[in-house]
Amino acid sequence: MQHNQLLKVLPFSSTKELNTLVENRRAFTLQHFELNIFETYEIERQVPLQFTDLVIINMIKGKKVMHLSDKIAFDYQPGETLLLPEYTRMKIDFPEAQLASPTQCTAITVAEEMIQDVVQQLNAFYPKQQEKSNWSFQLDKFHFSNNAELVALTNRLFEVSLSGNLHKEALANLVLKELLIRIMQIQGLLVLDENANTNNSEFAYLKRYIQENIAEKINVDKLCERAGMSKSSLCRAFRTELGVSPMEFVIRERIAYAKKILAQSKSVKTACFSAGFSDINYFVRLFKQREGITPGQYIMAG
Repeated sequence: MQHNQLLKVLPFSSTKELNTLVENRRAFTLQHFELNIFETYEIERQVPLQFTDLVIINMIKGKKVMHLSDKIAFDYQPGETLLLPEYTRMKIDFPEAQLASPTQCTAITVAEEMIQDVVQQLNAFYPKQQEKSNWSFQLDKFHFSNNAELVALTNRLFEVSLSGNLHKEALANLVLKELLIRIMQIQGLLVLDENANTNNSEFAYLKRYIQENIAEKINVDKLCERAGMSKSSLCRAFRTELGVSPMEFVIRERIAYAKKILAQSKSVKTACFSAGFSDINYFVRLFKQREGITPGQYIMAG
């Protein structure tokens, strides 16, 4: 279980703006992307949808069931993002939508030239550490939970796109570029989580080292020694490719391990010390900050 970071609910359509009760659409078109806001006010199933560009989909309110080609149908909830390639065919169920409690979802379609510009700039000026590895979207990691940074950027993009700001095209492009980079970093973390045992990158090596020594004291100096990198090089690599600091990466691994111990032992104290935390109060505060609930609540929910 993980607490998903939620986006702000956008203003709903006025009565005059409603053309349909199923996937009513408002579009805000800018130079390199289009923000679409969809609202549904009644239960419906198998509603088809397709976009001609890569699309970032954000569930804001309510629930959908997504049917994508060659994939098992899945619930789509607030606090989650989808990244889908152009021409992906979708069929969508709205099992709970009603007039008094409509669903709200956004779809940001991104022009190919914007994507190429961001990817080329990253590969030219911030090449990845691993040889023969380039920046790109991991389209098999298309469904992920929001984090605080992703939420802040997406909310900012909405705010700029809906504003009457004289410079909104320029501002929106800057925010969108950062959002695309953040998504690639999140996907990089997901790939690392999945392939740490077979991946030979420095990050995978350090991840295995952290997991094998999770209860020990681990600091940046030890990570530098293991990776054979200077502190500045290591910190820059983590920030650039994964969007986190080395110690934030260690905390992620400790929290993930603590969740396993909580599920097995049902003991906050055992999970705390087994995961390498030395202070229970600090562990509880940190766990709640990252997961949205306390360790004790996590035990009860399990």
